[in-house]
Amino acid sequence: MVTAALVAANVAVFLFEVSMGGAEVDSFMRRWGLVPADVGDSPGVWVTLLTSTFLHVGWLHLLANMLYLAVFGMPVERRLGGAGLATIYVVSGLVGNAVHLLVQPTSSAPAVGASGAVSGVIAAYLVLFPGATLGSLAPVLFLHVVESTPVVLLLLVWLAAQLFSGVASLTSNTSIAWWAHLGGFLTGLACASLLKGGRRIRS
Repeated sequence: MVTAALVAANVAVFLFEVSMGGAEVDSFMRRWGLVPADVGDSPGVWVTLLTSTFLHVGWLHLLANMLYLAVFGMPVERRLGGAGLATIYVVSGLVGNAVHLLVQPTSSAPAVGASGAVSGVIAAYLVLFPGATLGSLAPVLFLHVVESTPVVLLLLVWLAAQLFSGVASLTSNTSIAWWAHLGGFLTGLACASLLKGGRRIRS
C-alpha cells in the first residue's frame, strides 16, 4: 500500500499548510521548499531536495499530482512491489530537484511539488507496460472510441509539454520546477529498467 501511503502523506502535509496563516505558510514554504539560491548557505538546506516534494501550492496542484500518482503508481507497485515504487518515487524526486538546482542555481523562488517524483512513476509505467491502452489504464474514464489509444502517445505528449515549458522557464524566475519534471521522468525510466531487469533475473 505504498501508493496509498504516499498520497496520504502528501495530503496530510497540504492540510497542515492550509491550517497556517498567510505569512506563516510563506515562511514554511521557504524553509522546506527548494530554494536554489539558499542551498549553499547551510548543509541542512540540502534536505529540501526531499521535503519540497511533499509540498503543494494549492488544491489543483495537489489533486493533479495525486491523481497521476494513484493511477500510475498502483500498477507499478503491483509489478515491482512497494519497495520498488518507493525507490522510484524518492530517487526521481531527488534527481529531478537536483536538475532544477543545476539549471536555475540562482533562483530565489521556492520550488515545491511532487511532480518530479510523480514523473518518475509515470515513466516507470511506460517501461513496465509499453503496450497499455487508455482503456486498460482506466476503462471507466474513456469512451469506447478512444479506449484503444496507446498510453505511450499520451505520455509522449505530456513529455513534450514538459520539455517546452522547461526551455521557456530558462528566461524567467519561475517557481514551477519544469526541469524537475524532466529529470524525474528520465530517472524513472532508468530505475524501472534496472528494477524490471533485476526481478527477471531473480525469477
